[in-house]
Amino acid sequence: MKTLTLTNMLLLASLTLFTACSNKSVEPDIKQNVRVSLENLPMARTYPVVEEYRMPTTNYYVQNHVAQQPLQQVQQYVNYNPRPTRAYVAPRTYSRATRRPIVMHYTPSVQNDPCRASIAKVTRKIEGDAKKLLGKKYVWGATGPRTYDCSGFTQKIYRDAGIKIPRVSRDQAKVGQYVSYNNLRKGDLVFFDTHKKKTGKVTHVGIYLGAGNFIHASSGAKKIVIFNFNNKKFYKNRFLWARRVVKENTRLAMK
Repeated sequence: MKTLTLTNMLLLASLTLFTACSNKSVEPDIKQNVRVSLENLPMARTYPVVEEYRMPTTNYYVQNHVAQQPLQQVQQYVNYNPRPTRAYVAPRTYSRATRRPIVMHYTPSVQNDPCRASIAKVTRKIEGDAKKLLGKKYVWGATGPRTYDCSGFTQKIYRDAGIKIPRVSRDQAKVGQYVSYNNLRKGDLVFFDTHKKKTGKVTHVGIYLGAGNFIHASSGAKKIVIFNFNNKKFYKNRFLWARRVVKENTRLAMK
């Protein structure tokens, strides 16, 4: 009996202690004001935003003489040009404001453009090689080296310049860019209808040399000759169109 009573007293004491512990929950003090002072927070390290000074275009004088002057004076020497420009960082040229290299822009001239220079070289080679064959006999169907017909002659000249064109004139008239008589340029292929009655079909081809002159293997002259449109009205009246096969990406053939 005493053992049972002692056990009951221990259980009652444990229950009372558990209830007392569970009721001791910490409640937040609503009236407490939390204040944070910005002066006590560590300061973040910041860096200034620096922008490069860009000039749309410049020239040799600006790069070598004017770029060392203040930026306000540099700006007045800038020559604006609508052609596309490329970025160029001038060596040892710095902005006095940021001490960083000035990014300059320059526009390449036509003489220094590699594509345009190659076009000039190709057309010069075409003209030079064609004139070397002046006086060679005309033979229908011949492709050289001693005799040529009109399309065999043009194919040989353009092949030596690195440009592949078909064998016969009617197929050569389908390649390249269409060009009218008023827009002829040196190196263009010129096509004619030489039938007695005009049919509008290509039967003859030559190479335009500029100033109204064109070189071709003539069946009438029986050789390779140079004619002028103003002196030979027959060819001017029988002119159909021209084709431009020397393009911007044409490169001179290397032997």
